[in-house]
Amino acid sequence: MRAILRSAFFSVPQPIRRALRLLLPNGAVRAVAKRITPPPPPPPPPKPKPKPKPKPAKVAPPEAPREPTAKQLFDAAWYTSRHPEVPQDHEEAYKSYLDSGMRAGHAPNALFESLRFPSHTTIPHEHLYRVTASPVLSRVPPTRYLELYRPKAKRRVHHLYGTLDEYLRRALTAPDLINAELWENDLRVTSYMDGIKNRLAAEYFGRPQDTLVSVILTTRNRASRIADAIVSVLIQSYKRWELIVVDDGSDDNSTEAVVRQFDDTRIKYVRMDEQGGIGRACNLGIERSSGRAIAYLSDDTQWDPDCLLISINQMQSHGARVSYSAHAVWDGFDPDARLGQTFKTIRFAPFNRSLLENTNYVSVAALVHDRALLDEVGWFDCSLERGTEWDLVLRLTDATRPLAVPCLLSHHFQDRTSDSAVQTGEEHSSSDLRAKLTARSDWSQRFTTESGTQHQAFSTSRQARERRRRKLARLPAERVQILIPNYEAVHELDMCLRSIAEHTHSPYEILVIDNGSSEESYAELATLCSSFENVRLIQENSSSGFTFAVNRGLADIADCNDKILILNNDTLVTPDWLNEMRYVLSKHPDAGMAVPRQVVPGGNKAAKIHVPGAINPFECDINLSAQHLNIVDPSFDLDDDLVELSYAPLFCSLIRPEVFRNLGALDSGNGPHYRSDWILCDSMRRLLRQRIIYTPHSKVYHLLGVATRAKKTLTQPLSGSPSAEASPEDNRGIGELLPDSAPPLHSPQGAPQRLPSPENNALTGLRAEMVHPTQERLT
Repeated sequence: MRAILRSAFFSVPQPIRRALRLLLPNGAVRAVAKRITPPPPPPPPPKPKPKPKPKPAKVAPPEAPREPTAKQLFDAAWYTSRHPEVPQDHEEAYKSYLDSGMRAGHAPNALFESLRFPSHTTIPHEHLYRVTASPVLSRVPPTRYLELYRPKAKRRVHHLYGTLDEYLRRALTAPDLINAELWENDLRVTSYMDGIKNRLAAEYFGRPQDTLVSVILTTRNRASRIADAIVSVLIQSYKRWELIVVDDGSDDNSTEAVVRQFDDTRIKYVRMDEQGGIGRACNLGIERSSGRAIAYLSDDTQWDPDCLLISINQMQSHGARVSYSAHAVWDGFDPDARLGQTFKTIRFAPFNRSLLENTNYVSVAALVHDRALLDEVGWFDCSLERGTEWDLVLRLTDATRPLAVPCLLSHHFQDRTSDSAVQTGEEHSSSDLRAKLTARSDWSQRFTTESGTQHQAFSTSRQARERRRRKLARLPAERVQILIPNYEAVHELDMCLRSIAEHTHSPYEILVIDNGSSEESYAELATLCSSFENVRLIQENSSSGFTFAVNRGLADIADCNDKILILNNDTLVTPDWLNEMRYVLSKHPDAGMAVPRQVVPGGNKAAKIHVPGAINPFECDINLSAQHLNIVDPSFDLDDDLVELSYAPLFCSLIRPEVFRNLGALDSGNGPHYRSDWILCDSMRRLLRQRIIYTPHSKVYHLLGVATRAKKTLTQPLSGSPSAEASPEDNRGIGELLPDSAPPLHSPQGAPQRLPSPENNALTGLRAEMVHPTQERLT
């Protein structure tokens, strides 16, 4: 207080303070000073701290406009040395080349001198530039012209793949890996393909050319564009061909006039009276053809000069009836550079039947096939408004496995026409085509999820199953133990058990391990399982997770020497599913595990993660997975289309019993189920030297976590039973699956009777030592 008064006194002006001291006592002076002292000004408000200015986002500087491709391909010094009459200035020389030199058939640089004209091939002079100015037809290495389309920002190496083998493993699920970004590794892989092409062309050039190839070229109102496609056939190093140009009802005679300019007896012109579509046009061309092999071309597509030479000889060398090669896709067409205005992709992948049923990555312009196959599978289906070519590719490859040739042999300029004959990707979302695919299957069934979305499950085709029947007939009779963990999923398990009973005609036993379901659910489970002759039910007292449930089942069947199949309860199996996996283990003694197609219904979010090349609205097989990087050898067994994997989730896995005898139960101590899967697969391959083999002939639908979503992920202590309870909303699952028609409950004839549960075995003692994680199962 004293300090305050003293401060107030000394704030009074000094003359006044002196007068007050003379007139008043000391205390009074202070009181008066306090009254006459003006109040101190309020303290200034605290200055707000300036907000830090957001750092401007790093924006790459805009790239300088790219010079025209034709100009980048032009070498003025070389050109003027060959043509001294041309001005030496670069710009003037380039202008002279465009104005007159290109049309005269002059090459723009030394790389174009690799051009070779086949003997007995005459190209009209007015069309000669279509060859001499074309990097494709002049055999310019593709990396030389693709480099010109490469973004400067991507001029570095990525680490996705560096060798052709690495590329092929990744391309199995993503056929458009080489795209407009064009990393250095993309050009490297393209150069590998070009090296293979050049070696094969040199090897096959001297071979007899006995097989007549009929080339079907369809067109409509494209007189100004069809000449490039015709020239690419004339320049073929394989000489024994006939070209049937089918005019799909053009509005005038200009197309015919262009075709007549090419005076070659191997070229036939056929005109339809009215437009009939690609299917009818191709069928008319096939009807007028006489070759033993058929190839297809559209007016906006060009072939590499060695396309037919390599395709035909590769088929003959490998005994194949269908072959396809890599296919470049461009946007637009640059008439000066004779290339596309924008590069889009090189589309190629080893044959993947499940992916082909999802999206068409095989262009008919890159396809050559035995004509006799059409008698087996039929011609183009003219009832389809869209996807006629995709439908034919599906049927041809259903009858025989195609040969994938890793060479860039065709180029498509897709924006030259709005109704191009080459259609790919989501353009094929035709329900009619999907209905045709389903109709060719041996079995189908509709089911509906809680969201109300209907899906159609279907098996492999009748033709494919018929081809496999003889191989499967040689399988020995043997029993399989099927382990199905289950938690609160009675209706899903019902569908699963019914599908197994309907489609499994070899001996099997099913052991359902209930993973701590409620009393009401367990009572329903008991009733359900008792209705099947060969289904047993055992109960875990707590929801301890998929891994513990599997280990509980393994302990129960440890005394058996049967193969073991671990199966999710949210699955729907199709005909021959189990025998096809048994066939894999029977054929390959070094295979410890066989897995099928893991098909998720259309619209599933996981599909694009695992298979980047997939179309999301359609069903998709995710056992070949880009997410898991699990493809070891896509050509492991070409006779049976088998692929070697490094990993497969245990959603449906047929495993030899000695694997568990040597490795023990699943490792639950190091984490949840999706980790124990990896541990098992790694130990099997590394310690036991056993392979994991995928077969596309076994098809199983996976509804992705119907049961495990009934309870959220919980982290449990390292001892004791789970203590956390699931909230009521966590027990809803994703809804009941409603089959349109449920087959009667039955078991296969000759199925063995129930086996008594072993009292003691080597695996039983492991259960008390294991952790009890209840993490949700991930795929």
